[in-house]
Amino acid sequence: NLRGISASIHAPLTTYASRAAANVPPRPRRSTTFGVPRNKDAIARRFQLPSDNQGFTYLYMPCRLRRCYSETRKALSRLGLPSSRVLDVCYPVNGMAGILVHNDYVEEATMTLFENGISLFGDCDPNDPILLKDPKFDSDPEEVRKQTAIMIHKNRLLKVLQRLRSPIRLAVTRSFIAQDWITQADHDTFFAPSSVTEFNSASNPKRDTDAQMNDIAANFIQATSPYPDQTMDQAEI
Repeated sequence: NLRGISASIHAPLTTYASRAAANVPPRPRRSTTFGVPRNKDAIARRFQLPSDNQGFTYLYMPCRLRRCYSETRKALSRLGLPSSRVLDVCYPVNGMAGILVHNDYVEEATMTLFENGISLFGDCDPNDPILLKDPKFDSDPEEVRKQTAIMIHKNRLLKVLQRLRSPIRLAVTRSFIAQDWITQADHDTFFAPSSVTEFNSASNPKRDTDAQMNDIAANFIQATSPYPDQTMDQAEI
């Protein structure tokens, strides 16, 4: 059939790749706006008056397993603590986890944890030498142990500041200095060009699990208290 041959010659070439590409849905456009948070509450806070309760504090809770930061943030988010409100996650000692939050968020975070059956450690001093569990410090005098605990806590806070972005880092720095956790000299020395080092996140344990909600909450309860003479007080609401 000459007509059929002529039509096939002038017809556009159709391949499997072209047919498959025609059925691919368009990719969603990524936002190019830099520095604008995705969370609606975070955006709204930019247009609100500054709080009179400025500052940041750590909330300490029992923790059975030490997980990587991203996994702990994900678990806390599923419990109702958005990652945008939790600036840092730390493990001062086995059986304890700490989260850094703004003072305005302490009451809400405490309530959220309480509703999930999670109690906070009351009056936890991160500079307490009782948190030194390494046997190599057992024979040190009490004053030396206290200075060691202060130095460990100070180094941990400086690494936290290293991970934060400006201007939040400036606000957290002022809060740490106001609480006598670090000094301005500590900050200036640590962030001097000759002494700045990249934080090695590879040293953190990584575990890829997707626990159920009850398992997530259970990870933050019924842990052994690092304080032998202190029971875990129920969160004060």
